[in-house]
Amino acid sequence: MLDYPSTAPALLPVGAPERAETVMGDGTVLVSDIHRPARGGTYPVLVMRQPYGRAIASTIVLAHPAWYAAHGYVVVVQDVRGTGGSGGDFDPFQTEISDGAETLVWARALPRGNGAMATYGFSYQGMTQLLALAGGARPDAMAISMAAFDPEFDWATEGGVFRVGLCTGWAAQMARDRARRQGDDTALAALAPEQGWQSQFTYLVSRPDLSHLARWCTPGGAGHDPAAALCDTALNVPLLQVAGTADFLLRGSLAADHAFRAQSPRTTHLILAPWPHIPWAQTNTGLSIDRAQIAFFDHYLKDTGPRPAACIAHVSGAGCWATHDPTRLHDTPTRTYHLASGGLAAPTVSDGQLCETAPGDGCDILVHDPSRPGPLIGGAAGQPPGPAERGALDTRSDVACYTTAPFPQAGLLFGPAHLTLALEQTGPTVPVAASLSCLRPDGSAHVLSTAVAAPGHTLRFDALAARIAAGDALRLSIQPAPTPDYLLVRAPVLPGAHTMPTRLTLHHGESLLLLPLTPEAPDD
Repeated sequence: MLDYPSTAPALLPVGAPERAETVMGDGTVLVSDIHRPARGGTYPVLVMRQPYGRAIASTIVLAHPAWYAAHGYVVVVQDVRGTGGSGGDFDPFQTEISDGAETLVWARALPRGNGAMATYGFSYQGMTQLLALAGGARPDAMAISMAAFDPEFDWATEGGVFRVGLCTGWAAQMARDRARRQGDDTALAALAPEQGWQSQFTYLVSRPDLSHLARWCTPGGAGHDPAAALCDTALNVPLLQVAGTADFLLRGSLAADHAFRAQSPRTTHLILAPWPHIPWAQTNTGLSIDRAQIAFFDHYLKDTGPRPAACIAHVSGAGCWATHDPTRLHDTPTRTYHLASGGLAAPTVSDGQLCETAPGDGCDILVHDPSRPGPLIGGAAGQPPGPAERGALDTRSDVACYTTAPFPQAGLLFGPAHLTLALEQTGPTVPVAASLSCLRPDGSAHVLSTAVAAPGHTLRFDALAARIAAGDALRLSIQPAPTPDYLLVRAPVLPGAHTMPTRLTLHHGESLLLLPLTPEAPDD
């Protein structure tokens, strides 16, 4: 088991949080809670800026701020503009550059701070860190968990497809908070969770005063992204990221890792685990992310403890943490597999093959019936997310399955995988989904990753981290993506239900799966 003991001799007592107000340049007042050790002295400052209420403070995945304060830090948790106790109106990302930069200047000078200052947080709280850096702030370290680097590419879309169901869920969450602040009971009733996301979508796009969703329904509407804002910024701030192989924002974590590592490889650190966005199930992997973050802060802010590893990963099927070469997560995969079958890969789960020799010009046909669409299971896109078992779904006749022969020796999948499909559609055009699973000798198929893309786009499995045992096989499952959860056209109106089915023809000859597969197992 890999873990990070604290360098502090004992946890310090922590007083009750203190409320503080910070006035932005335009006069807007932002409210924070400050958690300080009760014992006298000065300490480094940690800052989290979040939109969900400072009393929550990322505790859905991280320890309470008082726990961080008990390790010898002054911890600031701030409600971003238009949320919690802060003034103004919330509009995703739009004011985080200036608000974040001004807040960090204020935080570094707090009483009982020692001049050292870092930022931390999960999801949106990670993006506030990146945008503050773009605004000229220079924290001494940043700990970011599962955040977008380009919200247009990492969050709103995937493979040229609009993730409308996902985007609506978050927009409804934020709109409910705004409606509560405004006392808008009509909006709260319309956005109640039991209404369903499609009803919420229709309501939200009619209320641009309440939600950003109508803007996100236009190409480029989720912009104001950290990647563009940081293009002229030195990315030499020590960075620790937590990324999940089943997180829908995984490509954002990897893009940020690539950008920071290109400029400052010695101070860029990554923890990769088989987790979805929520929950992380930290106890199942034997690692506390909170302790890892404290060790990271202790090293860079207190000059105690060793430098963190460049990359550690918990590899599915290996049951342990190991150090890995992070550059492999950005390499182009080279192990090539071809699709082959007797034409029955859709109606018969055992007919399709993944083989390393090029097949002839065969094909498989599956039909998307809009009256009974197939769901997605596992990975980042499915419900439930993560390493779910999808064997029953693979028996559907609108899912084409291709399987390798059992591997004679163990192998390691570490890095991205790319799937190119020669696909012909007859009828209403639909996006395509693919799942890569580990097929066990008992016949169970456990999802390693999922991907969704528009026809003509490469389906990208952003990062695989799995050990394939001797006797296991890999299965590729291809199906129409659930609609209207994923749409090819971004518009403020959901399409009506298709009355016509779509025939999808998969041509084997030009379809390729590239895998980051190597024969060796990872070093522990």
